[in-house]
Amino acid sequence: MKILFIHTFYKLAGGEDTVVQNEIDLLQQNGHEVELLRFDNSPFSLAKLLTMPFNIGSYLKTKKQIRRFRPDVIHIHNMHFAGSPSIIYAADATEIPIVITLHNFRFLCPSGSLYFEGKIFLDSLKPGFPWLAVKKGVYKNSKILTFWLAFSNYMHQKLKTLNKVDTFIVLGDHSYKLFSESHLKSYVEKIVVKANFSPERLASIPSEKSYFLFIGRLTEEKGIKTLLKAVSGTDIPLKIVGSGPLENLVASVCAGNSNIEFLKQQPSYRIDELLNSAEALVFPSEWYETFGMVLTEAFSKSIPVVASNLGNISTIVKNEINGLTFEPGNYEDLRAKLLYFKHLSSQTKAKFKYEAQASYLEKYTPAVNYLQLIKIYADAISKRSYRR
Repeated sequence: MKILFIHTFYKLAGGEDTVVQNEIDLLQQNGHEVELLRFDNSPFSLAKLLTMPFNIGSYLKTKKQIRRFRPDVIHIHNMHFAGSPSIIYAADATEIPIVITLHNFRFLCPSGSLYFEGKIFLDSLKPGFPWLAVKKGVYKNSKILTFWLAFSNYMHQKLKTLNKVDTFIVLGDHSYKLFSESHLKSYVEKIVVKANFSPERLASIPSEKSYFLFIGRLTEEKGIKTLLKAVSGTDIPLKIVGSGPLENLVASVCAGNSNIEFLKQQPSYRIDELLNSAEALVFPSEWYETFGMVLTEAFSKSIPVVASNLGNISTIVKNEINGLTFEPGNYEDLRAKLLYFKHLSSQTKAKFKYEAQASYLEKYTPAVNYLQLIKIYADAISKRSYRR
């Protein structure tokens, strides 16, 4: 099978970029011919912003590569904003089946995250133009940018652009529920659930100097403030890996708490080493994460997770099985769960580690994901043939 991946890369690399590369590698390893059509949001330009509703350059570039490569299916990951929905029109014009992975909530709300000012923001799920989102400036705190994003989305709703898509992939049951109950509910029959996967890794190595580990962007929605409150003034050992706008806050709290170590951004091999000796990964996110790649990376190494009981996370981390869950944003509950886990017997911790590995083997291996992905492509091809 020949598959064309289309993805717009963000200025700062993130989980979506990792997923794209993982899936390309997986398909190529299984004998498929794969090409990547890359768009890039860096450097930023006014032209890219203004052509966000329909970028004629992206349209022509997409059509050219499709005609040259002649894929059996087109898999779109991110269009925002340099790619633009014009790539859907280019793909549909060639009558090639189209699959889109919904890594975020960009089609539902200009915020892309359904999170604003420290809270879940769901007003844009209602039918009609998202005026409240514009009024609040939910995208980069800018009413102008938010309006332009909202206008682009609303225009394509009216044009029924998404009718041209054969299959949408969401990464968890909670995302499926949000989309099926939103103003995009007419597409519910086209939505399938397929989790991401992590490449297989060596199991963790026991260590006497164990600790809890946070890996992620240092932003409010990732729950770093809640985590810092939870471990400050305690003997809970925590290592923090990441970068972001709250770096100074993290460094300041670490300076006053010897139990917290801030390691900043680390290369992948070092993250592997840190996971090897971790008691558990801490995932205190406070927004509706569509997945969370680090969760399955931890499971692949038999590392349990202490996570927020929120959205798709609660379908990945099962309380008292492969980890513990706590009330999102509640630092006292998080502290209690960390202390509880810290003082468990070695036998009980071993059970958590076993279940973490079992979760990975059952749901998040490359082999499991490959079968799901190929079935999705085959179904999309069948749908497109029927439409013809």
